[in-house]
Amino acid sequence: MAANAGSLSLLEVARSFLDLAREEMAAGYEADDYRRTRDAAEKAWLAATQAVDHSMQRHGLLPEPGAMAHHSRNRFLEKAGRSDLSEKLSFFADQLHGRIFYAGDIPERRRLEAMVEQVAQFVRDVTETV
Repeated sequence: MAANAGSLSLLEVARSFLDLAREEMAAGYEADDYRRTRDAAEKAWLAATQAVDHSMQRHGLLPEPGAMAHHSRNRFLEKAGRSDLSEKLSFFADQLHGRIFYAGDIPERRRLEAMVEQVAQFVRDVTETV
């Protein structure tokens, strides 16, 4: 969570990660700094997870700790009848968290910009419909 997350709701934290993702992405591509571009992808991934955690919290739930968190988030979305959102979350885990952040496979700028906007829509969908 962000440093000042104690005073923010999880939805506000998700939105702040999205803002940071956009800032890091712009700076990373402009400076040809792959580290910042990788950080942008990770912040977008964190926005998606915090949005799901926000919805889970509204239902009195929390994701399981550690490696099981991803599974419990997906299970929550599927039980809510939103397997489409569960699939998107898995896509973000694979692409943003795994491929771009961990593996350092930096896509063209337009591709990452599109993914960040997909995350923004995901945050809206999860927090407004689940």
